[in-house]
Amino acid sequence: MIISKARPYQTVGLLVAFLLSLAACTPAADTVADTDTKVRVDERMATDISPTDVFTEDSIGSTNIGGTFDPRKLNRVDDNFENCFFAENSAIPTVNYLIVNDKVAKITTSDSNVASSTGVRVGDSMEQLFAKYDGQLPEVEDSPYGNPDENIIIYYWHNQVVNDETLGTKYQVDNNTVTSISMGFESALRLWEDCA
Repeated sequence: MIISKARPYQTVGLLVAFLLSLAACTPAADTVADTDTKVRVDERMATDISPTDVFTEDSIGSTNIGGTFDPRKLNRVDDNFENCFFAENSAIPTVNYLIVNDKVAKITTSDSNVASSTGVRVGDSMEQLFAKYDGQLPEVEDSPYGNPDENIIIYYWHNQVVNDETLGTKYQVDNNTVTSISMGFESALRLWEDCA
């Protein structure tokens, strides 16, 4: 049996050739993140990493304010009115959707696990809510279904218009605690009885 010893320069050359052949077989990765929630893994694949339980200024998950009602994504909950009704999404059961004239007009939650676009959650104090808006001035009014200065509505309007309507976020605050969060068209956020 003959055992030959490789010279160091031969071993290094073989190792370099092996690594170069591996690099040639591996697709180049594009690691630049898009400005939205899509991340390019390589040229052949993009993955949506939008969390389903966090509001943006105009959506939650894949449902956008102003988007057309899609019965494949949302299930109609009531039949009280033809052009105004509530819907739900089984992927986010703690959120409800107000559909007006076949468009998503408002999305609401009372679940502390669902955060607003600024990170406000049900259960946060009014001071925490104001702090997360970093000095932006809200519109504040008393709720018609409570006591003045105890049950209030806080609106923050976004610099965004969809279908000729201003978008905003509405917080119901009871006894200094956020009890519900809604995001949507100004016209829908200002409704007290929704479809009634």
